Amino acid sequence: MDSMHPPHDIIIVGAGIAGIACALALSQELSPFVPGLKITIYERHDILSTSGGAINLTPVAQRHLAQLGVLEELDRMGPEGGAEVDAVGLYSMRSGRSVGSIDFVDHRGNGYGGFKGRRVMRIVLSMAMMSLVERASNIDLVFGKKVVGGEELNNRAVVQFQDGSKAIGDLVIGCDGVHSAVRTQWIDPECPSQYTGISFLQATIPSDTISSRIHFKSSALNISRHGSMLTSYCDRDHEQIFAAAIVQFSQEDLCYYRLEPGQDWSTQNRIKCALRREMQDRFSKTAIPCIREMVDSKADWMLYPVYQVQPGGRWCGNRVILLGDAAHAMPPRDESAAYALDDAILFARILARFRSEPLSEVFDAYERLRRDTINRAFKESRRMWERNRDMGLLEGRLKEWMMPFYLRSHRDEREAAWEFDATKITIPTPAPSEDLVSLHSFLKEHAP
Repeated sequence: MDSMHPPHDIIIVGAGIAGIACALALSQELSPFVPGLKITIYERHDILSTSGGAINLTPVAQRHLAQLGVLEELDRMGPEGGAEVDAVGLYSMRSGRSVGSIDFVDHRGNGYGGFKGRRVMRIVLSMAMMSLVERASNIDLVFGKKVVGGEELNNRAVVQFQDGSKAIGDLVIGCDGVHSAVRTQWIDPECPSQYTGISFLQATIPSDTISSRIHFKSSALNISRHGSMLTSYCDRDHEQIFAAAIVQFSQEDLCYYRLEPGQDWSTQNRIKCALRREMQDRFSKTAIPCIREMVDSKADWMLYPVYQVQPGGRWCGNRVILLGDAAHAMPPRDESAAYALDDAILFARILARFRSEPLSEVFDAYERLRRDTINRAFKESRRMWERNRDMGLLEGRLKEWMMPFYLRSHRDEREAAWEFDATKITIPTPAPSEDLVSLHSFLKEHAP
């Protein structure tokens, strides 16, 4: 039988966007009601990970980061805090012409709900989030803790680490990404991550090394029959361009192209040269001069395979639940960061409202609100990523011709998505006699 008391000792596994956002949201929502609340984040790396390049923050993601106090920290970081993005322009690599745009502003140039888009390096966002963790009195972060298993004993959850130590809490939240140990070693061993057949080839290039005219204002997705290539400024002063090719790679070739710690110089040099050739073979014939310069440059391209977790798997046990990519990793799209933030804020609000209910009721309420949304997003993401597989000449032309129609037909859907606010979703009441709305949520929802 679950305890009827709210969790006091909460363990979060993973210090990525989902994990830190979850800790901040839980601190905001539960602190007014749970004296002595303790939230501990365990991260398997010894330091914050610097991998992942630059990520796109949609109006939804920015709204949620503002809610958590992170956006203010990003703004304090000056130029490194990211480049504002009004729209992602779409261009044909074959002709060099614009084929449309994905807009983060309305027809008057205003952001949705007061927010536009932003492109920022992942490590910079992590540092901004970390600054809030360091100031929070009830959040601790412990590095170098790789999870190897877990179990539930006597209404407590026990997390086991590779170094032989353990952590015991009332609630464990797995936010440890697509290769989640909490999922594969505890919750759902039958649900491993799967390679999508698509990978990122990405690099950061100083803009002053490009002599040709930059064809985009802030961000562009350049499409071809050999994959697509994102080009975007990632700092406010437009000194750095983040470039990421989205291309088809066979699983057998991944080991040949992967840079790994401990590789000798000759192996690393061979891989870097091979990745440059791969970029040149795919994109050097583009009609866009600045992209030709990028792929012909000496940039150090890195390969990042894209994995997914098939929907329908288990998200929870009795005292453990998965959030973010650990639960529902899908091929990335503009909303990827927003989904992780949605999860964190929604779960924190539900836990606050159901704080006197068994955790099973909390988990059920979360799944009822979240499962259908994630399933729909997964299907759409799969359809979108199929367009980045290698195509024949005719199929590539058809993809290019159909793009403006696709953008127009999905405009209303995108605009509705940019208006989404996880703090405004109606949370069910646990019992007719109890309306346990968290004070933090109540004040936000009734603010003028």
